Amino acid sequence: MKKTLLSFAAILLAVFSLNAQDLTLSWDGVPLGDTIVTWGEPGNAEIVSHVVVHNNTSNGINMLVRRKRISMVEGSSSAFCWGLCFPPDTEESPEPRLILPGGQSTDEEFSGHYYPNGKIGTSVVEYMFFNKDNEGQNVKIVVKYWGSPAGIAEDAMVGGSISDIYPNPATNMVNIDYELTPEVDFAKIRIVNLLGAVVKEAVVERNNTKLTMDISDLNGGIYFYSVLVNGDVYKTKKLVIQK
Repeated sequence: MKKTLLSFAAILLAVFSLNAQDLTLSWDGVPLGDTIVTWGEPGNAEIVSHVVVHNNTSNGINMLVRRKRISMVEGSSSAFCWGLCFPPDTEESPEPRLILPGGQSTDEEFSGHYYPNGKIGTSVVEYMFFNKDNEGQNVKIVVKYWGSPAGIAEDAMVGGSISDIYPNPATNMVNIDYELTPEVDFAKIRIVNLLGAVVKEAVVERNNTKLTMDISDLNGGIYFYSVLVNGDVYKTKKLVIQK
């Protein structure tokens, strides 16, 4: 009996492991985990996240997507597109999309659209992609739409300048050129990953005009960097690291 139970448990584990890999997600050719952060300014008309769904099974799958708004900044809204674009009150795609087997994906990327409507803050939305005929065969991703103000430290930088990071895409090193004003008490560069975690930080020294950061220990992928001046955000932009 014990041997039978162990064999059954092994079969369940094998099935679970297989199903866990049935569907995978990527963005810009980078495999995604279960959470990503997409940044935009509150004044933007919309902030968009992109996801590609891959079918790694040996059979075609008729795929649906269901949206779950986990937490929304008051006054903001969201919607999604997959082949067709749906209104904000649509929680589930009405018609499935066929994804062929063997790691294939649909021709059109899935896109989640967030409308900050001028509101500052982070809204969290979950998207679940699932087999129309077997909802247990699914993959989920949580998108944190980060509506962060850019340029609120502009007054302190009047007459000064801080360049964008270069090169971008980068591999091992990145640089910024800058000229700080007397109104700047301190400044720093902060790099965060798609999960919103700080992975690298460097102080912008007043007695220099160029900062070089070593990013050789960071994996290839999509990141965001912020320039902070006197503790406030001066700018936030995307950084691509290629390995």
